[in-house]
Amino acid sequence: MARPRRSAGIAVLVLASLVLALTAAWALNDRSPASTPAAQPAARQAVLTALRDGLPLSALLRRTTETSRRVHEAEQLLVAACMSARGFRYTPAPAASEPSGASGTSGTSGTGPALFGFESLGAPGDAMAPESQPAERPRGKGFDRALYGDPKRKISARNKVLRVSRPATGCLAESQTRLLGEGGRVRDLALRMRLDQGERDALEELEKDPAFRTVTTRWKTCMARAGVTAKDPRRLAADLPVTADPATDPTARADVTCKERTGYLTRAYARLAVMQRRWLDDNKEPASEWRTLRHREDTAARSVLEASGDR
Repeated sequence: MARPRRSAGIAVLVLASLVLALTAAWALNDRSPASTPAAQPAARQAVLTALRDGLPLSALLRRTTETSRRVHEAEQLLVAACMSARGFRYTPAPAASEPSGASGTSGTSGTGPALFGFESLGAPGDAMAPESQPAERPRGKGFDRALYGDPKRKISARNKVLRVSRPATGCLAESQTRLLGEGGRVRDLALRMRLDQGERDALEELEKDPAFRTVTTRWKTCMARAGVTAKDPRRLAADLPVTADPATDPTARADVTCKERTGYLTRAYARLAVMQRRWLDDNKEPASEWRTLRHREDTAARSVLEASGDR
């Protein structure tokens, strides 16, 4: 048990060093009249992605792309076989393009609002580009019943904020049970809700953190100089119209500029990492059980793929 804690400690030290280096560099950058919100956008976004991915709970919840692909492919093979046995032809769904996770509070990156509001501006129109969604084909009640089971039978779990339900029967449930083990789906859902609550609790604790409150005050002062009154970046992003384009919206531009000038995002992510680590230190059992369940799922997925000849 000591090895994971040592690795986690090393990761936090590396993250802290990265934050200190970036804060100093950005502070020097701000003293130059040439400093702009668009300066070195790719490098800035890479750093922010590293900080976001380095959050302890995010790292725990996120699977590697390879593991996610393997589990998805195994599940889809099992679903297809189950549906075939019930007289239906099932076409496996494509794997998600991003690593799988269970975060309920983590936002997106790029030009859309993330955990602390906008992180970059992007090109005009980027934030409003519609996402293409695959068309859902009508498949009939019999098909849906075979795939999702009895609609009146569900498994569910909740935390302080959310309640989530999933089918208890049907080919999808049977396939996931094959990978997670008997009772594994119920426990998986309960753990997801517990860890989701951990992310929410860490954010609440962050609001009380003196270092975070200090950098938020600096951001508010910068925004006031730009003629914008706002409580914090998250509230500002939430209050903007959904059609607002960060690349052209004056408020969003002021937000991103002030974050860069004050080092807001590096400090916010660093302090949130501390809050999440504290939560994990106080909740070792669900974190350990989550890792065990993910290992069990991946091992079962490997066996399914090997038996099918698809490795």
